[in-house]
Amino acid sequence: MGESGCLDLISLPEILKTIEILETLEALLDNAPSCEVKAILQEARIKLSETFPDDFKEATREDAGAEGLRCYIRVKAFFENPTENPISPQELEAYYRNREPVDEDAVEFFFPE
Repeated sequence: MGESGCLDLISLPEILKTIEILETLEALLDNAPSCEVKAILQEARIKLSETFPDDFKEATREDAGAEGLRCYIRVKAFFENPTENPISPQELEAYYRNREPVDEDAVEFFFPE
């Protein structure tokens, strides 16, 4: 598909499975019994994040974990069909906060005051 179809590169079931894996890795990192184990888990997390689409990497600079991935999915769905997939102004702002530069006009277009 076109540029807006980045979710096509990684199917939704794959993204959902990836979220589960990230959540598991995050929990394991929090409970790692040693620095060596934590380093191995962190390396696995980094390798996993290298499989993400480029726009995901850009959009999750502040949160590249499971919650960042969920936000990415919500925002991508919003851009594909804003009527059926509404999000809050805060979610859109968080998405744009990670991109350079922030386009205030784009946020204002979707949420006029």
